[in-house]
Amino acid sequence: MRRLKVLSLIMVMVLAFTFVACSEAPDQTEGTQTKAAEESGDTAALGGHSDIKVGLICTIGGLGDQSVNDQAQMGMDRIAEEFGVQIQTAEPADDSQILDMMQQFCEMGFDLIVCCAFSHEEALLQVADQYPDVNFMILDTIVDLPNVMSFTYATHEGSFLAGIAAALKTESDVIGFVGGMSIPTIQKFETGFIEGAQYINSDIQVISKYIGSDASAWNDPATAKALTLDMMTNGADVCYHAAGGSGLGMIEACVEADNWAIGVNIDQAHLAPDNVLTSMLTRGDVAIFIATETLINGGDVSGHMVLDCSNDGVGIVMNDFFTEEEKQQIEDAKQKIISGEITVTNVMEY
Repeated sequence: MRRLKVLSLIMVMVLAFTFVACSEAPDQTEGTQTKAAEESGDTAALGGHSDIKVGLICTIGGLGDQSVNDQAQMGMDRIAEEFGVQIQTAEPADDSQILDMMQQFCEMGFDLIVCCAFSHEEALLQVADQYPDVNFMILDTIVDLPNVMSFTYATHEGSFLAGIAAALKTESDVIGFVGGMSIPTIQKFETGFIEGAQYINSDIQVISKYIGSDASAWNDPATAKALTLDMMTNGADVCYHAAGGSGLGMIEACVEADNWAIGVNIDQAHLAPDNVLTSMLTRGDVAIFIATETLINGGDVSGHMVLDCSNDGVGIVMNDFFTEEEKQQIEDAKQKIISGEITVTNVMEY
């Protein structure tokens, strides 16, 4: 590796939230800007939509995962700032609380409830049917109900670009993939990553490992670290994860070995500036903005939207680790995906 100095991994990003004691909805946080504006009576600061309430249900592990939960909170903070809506975040400790928290938001009069992962689908199917006048949105899966707006990511496309990046930087021609659970949603990442790497080098070897078979797979950095170290023992010098909070363990292993890590969902470079080569972005924050804007404008909060390369719903971070020639290779591949010249396998057909 070209880097001489290895920085320690920052495991938790401190977020500025005000905690709300609410017996009806435990473990929830409320947007500080909205709360302050309400207390001061400054309705102008609320953008005229302070009567609208938007609630977020996190995945297990909650805020600080440096992944889907933190990204969704970015979207919540944006709608609070730009639209002045009231926001509140619920952090379930286990799967059994997800259904209860959705119902609690409904009973509390929330106008839009955000489910930030496919793992909420079962609970959402029950609650959305029980509360037909409440609007819902869900990320990374499709729920075909009249009061649910579904957003899916073309993660296979973004992962293809991540695979190109890995293939351009590997010195061993062995790279690694760490997934949370071995389910189609995550296999989309893996397949795209492999195809992108082999687009550059057909002989490249990709070692894939998965963390677990239940929800704990998304919050187990120790196992992710152990799996990554094992892959590196077998030659992998660039590793990519689609494992939620567990992916922090993969990044930590890459830091210790001074190898490249590829982050996911948000730009994870701040976790290890010398070792995070790039990150594959999924713009869940944009989806939350779109759903909220649709609600405010009186539109139909339903249907399905794909976030892909063509609308910048997925992509990778370009930075100074790449030469101009390498950046052009990645951009050319992106444009070929958009035009249809490159077809990336989608293991989930919608």
